Amino acid sequence: MNLFDEIIPAPPNKVNLYAPYFMKSAARRNVLPKAITLYYKGGLGGHRSIEGGEKIPYAIDWVIQNLPGDLTRCTMMFDDNADLTYDLNLMNSELIGYLIDWLINIRDANNPDFPQYFYHKLMKMEG
Repeated sequence: MNLFDEIIPAPPNKVNLYAPYFMKSAARRNVLPKAITLYYKGGLGGHRSIEGGEKIPYAIDWVIQNLPGDLTRCTMMFDDNADLTYDLNLMNSELIGYLIDWLINIRDANNPDFPQYFYHKLMKMEG
């Protein structure tokens, strides 16, 4: 059993708040209850695979808010190094979307990492 299977899905009253934001994809909507549980933990850790290099560990935490449209501040630190710390403000629904992607990576590849477009946003490279 991997981490994905261990996460208990959030109750329907919490899931229903976020469901309208994920109506286009049944696959993402199916992971939503677990992503909400993860969100209410306020943080997680994993590792980022760098091309041609080792995996870099990270920890990310965020301020828990109540509504999908609320802004939350995320702080991500790589390699336990304060010089490699990045802050990002996101709407809760957007953060939940990234947590869905993170969980799908765990489920499908046992890889605790966010998608490339999350890092583009984190590094302020999105266009």
